[in-house]
Amino acid sequence: MGIGKSEYIFSLLISISMVAISVKLLIDAIISLVFNNVLEYSIYLIIVCIITIVIKIFLFLYTNKLNKKYNNILLKANSKDHFNDCIVTSFTLISILFASQGIYWIDGLVGLGIAIWICFTGIKIFIESYNVLMDISIDENTKDIILDLVHNYKEIISVENLYSTPAGYKYIVILTISVDGNMSTFDSHNLADSLEQDIKELDNVSDAIIHVNPL
Repeated sequence: MGIGKSEYIFSLLISISMVAISVKLLIDAIISLVFNNVLEYSIYLIIVCIITIVIKIFLFLYTNKLNKKYNNILLKANSKDHFNDCIVTSFTLISILFASQGIYWIDGLVGLGIAIWICFTGIKIFIESYNVLMDISIDENTKDIILDLVHNYKEIISVENLYSTPAGYKYIVILTISVDGNMSTFDSHNLADSLEQDIKELDNVSDAIIHVNPL
């Protein structure tokens, strides 16, 4: 549980750094637009930008592939960070090319857009990490899916309780169901075990605990 949540703590720190960087970029962009600052450029700067873009594309593709495989928010945050670096460097390159033609205001405008975009991405990651660290329950869509799974079992009369607790980047689902009081203990346990397995097959569920209440 603690190890899983550590991923969200690091993701939270990454999101905060992204927002902080975006604020600095926003201030620099506004100053550049107001004072029409001249962007200094050279062929070496262009080469560095191209190399950085290529490296960041490969890093983004690699971390994004791992994120899709493991559904890990820390990998997701790193993937977003590499993608952001790629976008920032690409637009920096565009600004340099325009500056080489004496068009300097593009640099401030590009910086303004990049700052807003990075800030928005950082806030999204922050909210996702914060929700888990604050033990926010599983989303409503997943709850509906779980209830649909329950309704597949005609032996279950009703659902008394359904709640969840975060376990890293997944959830532990705890469910109380009511069954006919005449059902044997063996059959009710088999029913609970079968339902638990169905629920644990969901991507964002790590474990399921079913309590059986005989009516």
